[in-house]
Amino acid sequence: MDPRMCPLLNLAVYIEATVNVARSSFLFGNPNDKDRVVRRFLADTIKKSEFKSLKTGKLGTHSFRKGAATYATRSGVVDVYIDNTQPYPDACTAAVLAGPAGPCFYSLKEGMRCVTTPLLVDEIAPTIKQVMGEPIAKTLAQVLLWAALETDSSFNYCLLPEKLKKRILRAYINAGGSTNLNPIQRQEFYVLGDGSQLNLVVIDKTQEVESGVGSIGTQREIAAVQSQIASGRRYMAEVMNEVLRSRSESHREMQKIQAILRRIAMQPPKDLYELWHEYQLGSGGLKPAKEFTSIERGANNVSNVR
Repeated sequence: MDPRMCPLLNLAVYIEATVNVARSSFLFGNPNDKDRVVRRFLADTIKKSEFKSLKTGKLGTHSFRKGAATYATRSGVVDVYIDNTQPYPDACTAAVLAGPAGPCFYSLKEGMRCVTTPLLVDEIAPTIKQVMGEPIAKTLAQVLLWAALETDSSFNYCLLPEKLKKRILRAYINAGGSTNLNPIQRQEFYVLGDGSQLNLVVIDKTQEVESGVGSIGTQREIAAVQSQIASGRRYMAEVMNEVLRSRSESHREMQKIQAILRRIAMQPPKDLYELWHEYQLGSGGLKPAKEFTSIERGANNVSNVR
């Protein structure tokens, strides 16, 4: 297992390339010797002084989360409203453990109908499905498919064993796929946030960072900031489009309301008695129709069509 590789890819390659992994109750065990090495290692680890309890009684997780929860409880906050989960520190820890290439996620591109769930779990990652189940097998199979179709010039080390790579490519081609197009996209991201607030900023590869700017970590931070600025611009454009769309819809609704009001105002009298009253006495304080002059009588002509 190469530490420079993505942990997901390392795990997927190990499970699919190891012959007896499905027969062992441990992931890194050996069923031929009944997992003696793993059991001995775990027993020796538990015997270390770090695992010995300093006080009798039950053990607790004493950390800044435990301290904050204890302080809130003693201050009168109900336990049900206390959440000691901190997504941002967990994400930072996972990002460091992801290796020198940084954290990333793999996703299927749109329109790739040849890549189906049976292809992923039954053809590309059958051993992973047997060991860990179908949901995890589907996730790790996408990683294997990406590595099999990735060009060798992109990395200075081998991503997959040759035998495993040929098997994956054969299954992908038989399903109707083309080796000229990688159906899986690998996107790197940068972890931002504070405490319970977590934001994963996808790094835009189209924006190149100058090679002479600091270390790799600094370049990743600059790329993350640029990606965040680009996403902010896209968000503002989407908001403006939504505002314009809402404005046009409001204008159309207002026109409908005005048309309805005009229609109501133009309604003829309900009966002849009301029409006779308007002729003799007037309606709404207006001049009676019988007193109209010849000029006034032809001023407003309305054609009623039924």
